[in-house]
Parts: sequence; C-alpha cells; structure tokens
Amino acid sequence: MLMARRTGASDRLDGLGGQVEVSAAVIYSFSQGLAKPGKTWPERQMKRWVLSLVVCVWGVGCLADEVRVAVASNFLGTVEALAPEFQADTGHSLVLSHGSTGQLYTQIDLGAPFDVFLAGDRERPALLLQNGKAREVRSYALGRLALVSRVPLETDKVGEAFAGRTAALADPIAAPYGKAATRAMERLKLDTATFRPILVANVGQVASVFATGNAEFAFVAVSQLPQLDAPHVLALDDLIPDIRQDAALLPRAQGNDAALAFWEWLFTPRAAGLIEAAGYGLPTE
Repeated sequence: MLMARRTGASDRLDGLGGQVEVSAAVIYSFSQGLAKPGKTWPERQMKRWVLSLVVCVWGVGCLADEVRVAVASNFLGTVEALAPEFQADTGHSLVLSHGSTGQLYTQIDLGAPFDVFLAGDRERPALLLQNGKAREVRSYALGRLALVSRVPLETDKVGEAFAGRTAALADPIAAPYGKAATRAMERLKLDTATFRPILVANVGQVASVFATGNAEFAFVAVSQLPQLDAPHVLALDDLIPDIRQDAALLPRAQGNDAALAFWEWLFTPRAAGLIEAAGYGLPTE
C-alpha cells in the first residue's frame, strides 16, 4: 500500500480527483447493463451488488484506511517523513494536499474534503474552530525562519548584500512564512526599492525559486535547509519569534478511524521526536 500520496493545492478538490473519474466511468458501464431489458431478477441483483462493490472500492465511505491531510508547504517534507512511520504504527496511509496556509484555509472553508489541516499559523485553525468548521485545534510545531544566500551574509550588512540582487519570499497575506519574512525585512532595514523581490504563493515555491538559481536570496523555513544545501545561511531566531503552527481536526474526520488515529498519533512522543529532528521546536502547552 502507498504510504503517502501527494496532490498540489491547485489540483481539483471537489471529490476524490482522478478516483471520482474512474469510478464514474465504471458505474456508467454497469448502469448501462442495468438498463438493458430482459434481465432476470437474479441478474439485476448481481449487477447491483457489483455496482455497490465498485462504489465501495472507489467511493469516499470505504476509504477508512486513508487520511486526507491539508498541509502547509513548510511542513510538507516533514509530514512526508512522518507518513511511513504512521503507517508502520497503525497500518493507515496519508493523502496529502499542500499549499499556502491561506489557500488551504479557503478551500476548507468552501467545503474541500479534508480530515486534518496542518496549518502554518494559529489564526486559520482558530477561525475554523470559531466558525464550527473544526472539531478540535492543537499546536503541533514551532517553525523557524532563515535567510539563505549565494553570497556571504552578516546581520548588520544585509542591506549592502541585497543591493541590486533578487530575493524570494512567500506572499505575506496567504503564507505565514511570508508574513514572517516581511517582519524580518523590516528589522534588517531592507528597502524593496534597492533590490528585486520575487513574490510567490508559498514557502515551498520560495525554496524552488532559490534552488533553481532564480533568486540570490530567499526567506525559507529552517526545515527546508537540508534540501537546499545553500552556500550561506543567516539564522533569524533573534529577529523573528517562533512561528506557532496549529492543527485542526475537521468534521469530515468523524467516523474515520484512520483520521482519528492520525490525530492522536501526531501528538505522541514518537511523532514529536521526528518533528523536532526536522528543524521545528515543540510547543509546551
């Protein structure tokens, strides 16, 4: 069984994506058979039984061993590392959709079919809880921001290094790490008139822009550093407080044993150790 499947936030979220298309085609073929005249009662009953089996295999109600997780981009690599451990412990698997916290929040607010939301901030899960669209909210990680660079950096000379160069950051409205990046820029006394900012949707895209050589600087999550192998890294812990990240257990998880198992497992010492090893702090509350 696949341990974790990933879908991008831009993918269709009205149902089960490709699974819905396949099941619809199969159901259509069986319904055509049911419509043909001259079928005996046992034959019709057999057709209905097979049709029910197809719906069970492909439909939502029988996917009790899968957990649909909406995950903020900064935490994607970490939850992909958690997935095989969770499956080894429980036998259940994760289906991951990733994007900026704001983008995922909007999709959940509009009814996207997720069981758990791993946000990059506290605000969006709190809003879901306030509006009756989450059953429970808990903090699961403390994120940290870093500035990566292709040239040497000193905290008191960042402005000089930035002059005339490109810097990537996430959209501060939709992405918590983008919001933290703008705060860091203020405290570093960076003026966007003196360099070329590249604004992208989420911190995952920020890392991609830097990794592909399209930016000389980038504000990224500390958890992304092992994948970037950046020549120079400036820690921003003294400028930016930890980014508290909350998880929301969503109403769709009701009756899904796999989703409830993942929710409990996420806050076990085993999961906490893996989250900390990925570069996050652990909430003490």
